[in-house]
This record gives sequence, structure tokens and C-alpha cells, in this order.
Amino acid sequence: MRPADDNDIRSATPKPPVPAEGDSAGLHAAGVVHDVNQMLAVITGRAELLLRHAPELRGHLEAILLAAREAGGMLERLGGGAARTAAAPGPATAVVAAAVNDVAQLVLPPDGRWREAGAGTEGWELALQVAPTAAIALPPAVLREVLVNLFFNALGVLPSGGRLLVSAGISAGICRVQVADSGPGLPMSDPETVFAVGYSTSGTPGRGLGLAACRQLLATHGASLVAARDGGPGAVFTISGPAATPVPVAIGAPATTAPAGTHGLSVVVIDDEPAVREMLTDVLGELGCRVTCHRDGATAFAAGAPGDAALALVDRRLPGLGGLEVAAGLRERRASLVIAIMSGWDRDEPAPAPAIVDFSLRKPLAMASLQQLLAEARALHESRVRAETTAPGGT
Repeated sequence: MRPADDNDIRSATPKPPVPAEGDSAGLHAAGVVHDVNQMLAVITGRAELLLRHAPELRGHLEAILLAAREAGGMLERLGGGAARTAAAPGPATAVVAAAVNDVAQLVLPPDGRWREAGAGTEGWELALQVAPTAAIALPPAVLREVLVNLFFNALGVLPSGGRLLVSAGISAGICRVQVADSGPGLPMSDPETVFAVGYSTSGTPGRGLGLAACRQLLATHGASLVAARDGGPGAVFTISGPAATPVPVAIGAPATTAPAGTHGLSVVVIDDEPAVREMLTDVLGELGCRVTCHRDGATAFAAGAPGDAALALVDRRLPGLGGLEVAAGLRERRASLVIAIMSGWDRDEPAPAPAIVDFSLRKPLAMASLQQLLAEARALHESRVRAETTAPGGT
């Protein structure tokens, strides 16, 4: 199936191995990634439910959803995703104007809004000189993460208001994205000092870590970040990388109703995190499903799972019986059941055989992807039921 947005639904593909039992630091980091992804799943699900019922809050809710997706991408890199992203086939392309628009939603000034360029009022002004077609050969999430850091740093040195100017241009095959602020500027002796780990111009210890990490992240993808004074008050940060051809993106309004064919679909959810179970119950119910939840495999089997469910959503890391063991047990009870394994840990063992699991999902889960999964699960379940009834000895 073709996953939506940030690929939170995936076919079963091998993953890097989990840290060895003796690797306490690796296990701790992986555990943190798992736990944070669990909460991001709750945030995403609840925000998307509100988006369907409170359209007047669209701007705020879309910013929350974008922030959750960005955090998920950062966690993926923490779990080893950076190497996979760097090795992915084909050039990554970030449209500069789109990235700036997203970042402006995420990084609002203290008073909650940007002033229009040239308005002449006090506060924080965001001015843009970016052509709609300007694009750089970077993963969009990488460009957004760096811009978020630059915006936050600029606002940090402009406590009473000021101006940010974002510009982008292409010359000799190189795209340069500049963020200039009207703050106190950079050290006269050596502007590069700001990239030293721990350097701070705002009095906040450790703020320089963000710029150092941004430079390293860009270098991983063949781009660079430099700092300079602009001849007066303020600082200029320049991101440089190969220019790219923007890829057209079709933007549609979010669905407000469940897709055809998902109403009445019976789903069993097995997850040990109460907040995730409650969120999935509400979201799947909103999409027209009948939902039964269990906290672990033993409880589910004791209650007769899968019951009449056509789809099972099973967390990979369950107490007692693991998620794959639970999936295998469910498959033995009903061959036609569609099984999706959910994981908040990006460094899981290699994926199970397709005979056990039909879909692998990474938390947090987007509602659009859940809608797509439900439609495909129903079609797959019905095809299996038809095959059973037409087979020799079928009913």
C-alpha cells in the first residue's frame, strides 16, 4: 500500500537490530524513543479529532500536528533513521517557501503572531524574499529543523520585537537560503564562534548546541551552514546546497467523513498504554468502526479475541506475550483476520513474515493513514473470506 505523508504505515521491511542486552545506553535511548512516540501518537490522534470538530482552531491544530510529525522525524534519526535517509535512493527536494511557511506556523513570537512586512508597528516582523520555485536538495524535514533552530535563536535575541528576513536564491546550481535578523549581531572577532557547542548570545547556557547540531545535520546531506555579520546590527545565517527542481504536491482538504466501506468495520486493539488505547478507540469510532480494546495478549485471548474483528491493531512490545506472538495466536484463530503491528520503537527486530502480519505501522499514526488502512483492511478481509467460502470444503 502507498503510505500517506510521513510513511507512518509501512509494509513489512527489515529494521536495524535492537541494541544488545549489554548496551545499556542504547537500550535507554531506544526506550525513550518508544515512550515519546507513544505520547506523540496520542497528541496526533487527539489533535486530528479536534480538527474535524473545531475548524475555527485549524491554524493552531495544524501547527500541533506539524510539530508532532517533526518530533517523530527527529526521533527516527535518533534511532538510526539518519543513515537510512542519507542512503535513500534519489535526490531529496525541499521547496524553500513551503518549509518557511511551515516553520512560521511552528515558531510564533511571544505575542502569538507575526507582523506583516513593512507594517511599521512594534513586534516581530517576518519578511520573505523567496521565489515559489526555489528548492534545495535536502529532505524537507532537515530544512525545516534547521530553520526552526534559526528562527528560535533569532527570537531569543529579539525579546522586544524585531525583524527576520528570509531569502532564497539560486546561482551556478547552488541554492542559498538566508535568515537575517535585526538582533545584536555576531562576535566581531569570529562569527563562527556561534557554532561552538555551548556558545550563547542570549545568556541561556547551551543554546549553541542547536547550531552545532544543525551544521552537522546539513553536512550529512551535502549542505552547509555559515554565519556572518550583515554590516550593521543583526546576523545572517546561510544554508547552501545543490539546487533542485521542485516536485509538484497536490494539497487537498482533510477528510471530514469516514471513507466508503469502513463504517461498521470491527477492529480489535491490543496495546498496553491506556492513553493510546483510549485515543484509538475515539479515533476509530469517529471513522465509523466498532472497537474492542485489550491491554495485553493474555487478556485478549481470555476474552475470545479476535471475536468478530476484521482487523487487529497490535502493539509490537507488549508485556508477557510479545506483539508477534499475539499476532501469531490471532492468525491461528482466524486466517482471514487482517493484522497490523504498531511500533513506537524504530529499532525493532527484522519484520515478521507476511504470513503473520499484513501491515507494519510506526507511531504516531496520521488519521489519513488510518483511513487508508481501514479501507484496505476491509477489502483484504473480504477477499480472504470469499476465498475460504469458495475453497473445497468451504461453507
